[in-house]
Amino acid sequence: MKWMINCKEATHLVLQGEDKALSWSDRLRLRMHLAICAACPRFVRQVAVMRMAVGRWRAYRDDADGPPGP
Repeated sequence: MKWMINCKEATHLVLQGEDKALSWSDRLRLRMHLAICAACPRFVRQVAVMRMAVGRWRAYRDDADGPPGP
């Protein structure tokens, strides 16, 4: 197994991790890459911000779709 991954593989794992749980080996490979890369941790933070923004938008949308007042 190739332990050192490049940025393209790391971003793929980050996005894959949004949809399903990563295997322990993929998590380890990703953590090793994030420890030495300057750009990929920024991408991880950007994905987290986008996830939070979508969650807030859904909450706002659900509140707006609530029952009409009297």
